[in-house]
Amino acid sequence: MKFIKRLGALFVALCLMATMVPAAFAADAKATGAITLTIGSPTMSVNGTSTTIDAEGSRATLYKGYTMLPLRSVVENMGGTVSWNAANQQITMKYNGSTVSMTLGSKTAYANGVAKSMSVAPFTDNGRTYVWLRSLESFPGVTVGWRADTRQATVVYPMVAGSTLATQPVQLKITNTSTVAYKEIRFAPAGTESWGGNVLPTQLYANSIANVTANFAKVKYDMQLTGAYGYKSYIRNLDFTNAGSYGSLTITSADAATLVLDGVLASGTDSNVLLTVRNNTGNVITSIVYGSAATGAWSDEQLAIRYLAAGGYTTMTLPYASAKPYYDFRITYQSGWQVTYTNVNLASSWGTQMVTFNANGQVSYANSSTSTNSGSTEITFKNNYGKTVYELRMALSNTDSAFRNAKNLIDTTKNGDTDKFSIDLTGMRKWYIRAYDKDGDVIESGSVTFSSNNPKTATITLKKSGFALGSSSSADTGLLISNMSGKEIYGMFVLDPDDDDYKNSWDYDDFNDEYDDIGELDAGEYDIFDLDLYGKNDNEMRLIIFTDEDDFVEREISFNKNISDIGVLCITKINSSDFDYDKYDDDKDDLADGELVFAVYNADEDYKLKNVYVRKASKGDADDDDNVDDFKGDLVWSSTDLSTETGKSEVFENDEWGNEGYYDFLFEFEGNRCVTVDDEDLTDYDYFIQFNVTHDDVEFDGE
Repeated sequence: MKFIKRLGALFVALCLMATMVPAAFAADAKATGAITLTIGSPTMSVNGTSTTIDAEGSRATLYKGYTMLPLRSVVENMGGTVSWNAANQQITMKYNGSTVSMTLGSKTAYANGVAKSMSVAPFTDNGRTYVWLRSLESFPGVTVGWRADTRQATVVYPMVAGSTLATQPVQLKITNTSTVAYKEIRFAPAGTESWGGNVLPTQLYANSIANVTANFAKVKYDMQLTGAYGYKSYIRNLDFTNAGSYGSLTITSADAATLVLDGVLASGTDSNVLLTVRNNTGNVITSIVYGSAATGAWSDEQLAIRYLAAGGYTTMTLPYASAKPYYDFRITYQSGWQVTYTNVNLASSWGTQMVTFNANGQVSYANSSTSTNSGSTEITFKNNYGKTVYELRMALSNTDSAFRNAKNLIDTTKNGDTDKFSIDLTGMRKWYIRAYDKDGDVIESGSVTFSSNNPKTATITLKKSGFALGSSSSADTGLLISNMSGKEIYGMFVLDPDDDDYKNSWDYDDFNDEYDDIGELDAGEYDIFDLDLYGKNDNEMRLIIFTDEDDFVEREISFNKNISDIGVLCITKINSSDFDYDKYDDDKDDLADGELVFAVYNADEDYKLKNVYVRKASKGDADDDDNVDDFKGDLVWSSTDLSTETGKSEVFENDEWGNEGYYDFLFEFEGNRCVTVDDEDLTDYDYFIQFNVTHDDVEFDGE
């Protein structure tokens, strides 16, 4: 019997030890980070957290058709270092054991001593250094990407010591349902083995709970568990990418756990709102509950008397997280039928705490005296005032209290710059508007009246004479101008051809005092501007262009008389007194349904572009078929012979080559230098696509 008892005890001990041994798992790839920058924005996303690029207002930019990144901030957030040798004008980057050096003005970089060619040389602007997006791929494991639809560049890199992890405190309830007691629990970004401190305040026994607060980034984590006798086990790839302010972690065994984030509404709140609810459903409401948006977790009953008549009002005090104030509401009718209202904003910045539940499943905000940074009308703000505007606010009444409650709608906007924001006009055409300086003082006030109570787009220009409202429209309209001339355009003005007040001797400042500068365009860049047309058929304009080399050049342009919404102007050459262009519009004989302008800009400084080929994506892989003989495509243009920094455009059917949507492109430069685009869906574009190409790189965007 003693032998049997000892054998049983040994068996139990062995079982206990077995639970402490890490389960076998495949080698995890090193954790990666991601930095996303948007062209023209002073902020960037570092591993899911938005942050200012730097105190000087650096922004990612397009230069000669290439995406250029502010260097220091990006590399340091990756975990690297940047040094500058002023005597040699040399930049040295160190990251993850590798060294990359480059010199201002030179297209040659050296990665660990090996020369690499870049498509564009680094440069400095206002003391900040910019490098070509793809030069960071000189570091092993780093990849970069470009999204034309969002104009965003993303750098993906291995996380190393010193990499920025954007963390936030998470209240975590750890429940131990395993048979093992743990004295330590530590976390590390998945694959890094960089273990943090022990999160347990005391030993976590079997079938017990610990409430802890720990800092987590929005990435995957590995968890190290140390048992009471020192044995370590590991749980891999716990997904904290959607981490909020609280969560629950249940340990079911030494190598398994379940993680739930933001599953309970009652935790993680830091604000309260006194909400007035109006019942506009036409039915009696007997229940109102709410929960964090898209979580499916509902609060306790909020309707105290369990009865809200049609047309009636009720008030309730609700807790919410001010950092993420969007919540779903579920109401129950007297008949038992339930309706859910999604993404209701509880933030106090609305200027009112009254919402209306409508019969169509939509919620509306009432009695708001303020505008918001969201809505269906996109506003382009142009600052031609002569000094920087730090805030812009709009309100329905011209009172100090209304503007105090109104949101700032813009980033800091220097003279000559533009900014964009979206706004809910709440069905009102006339709005009051004020601009503020860095001290919060009003530098200009006025009002604007929109062409309708819900326009799609509009332009507001601030000048010394006050605010001016440009064209506004209820449809997706605009004049798309592409600069394929190879010259930088720093100012453009659209005039009525019958306007003879301007003089050839005028300079840019004279024009800017009299007319609205619609914007600037770098070489290889395009943008959409207000569609201001004149004449008896509303199809004429005079375009004035300023470049660095000339005072100004001009052309009178006539579109088809049946133009309605869309115009496209591709400027192909700027001469001493005028410019050459291709023009298109949405008249039935031009940009009809299924047609798009196919524009190509040769951004290469050394090689002519000879031919452009296309094929169905199903015929091969453009990443492998990188020469003309292997590509086996059809000629889009034969003997294009585009000189360096010049462009060409034509109209094509977007199903021209097989009506399958997805196509590969090959661009052949002189000397059989080729570059390809793989698996691009032309049906993503409504009327325009532009390729900016060099002999070793392609970037494209469209509308």
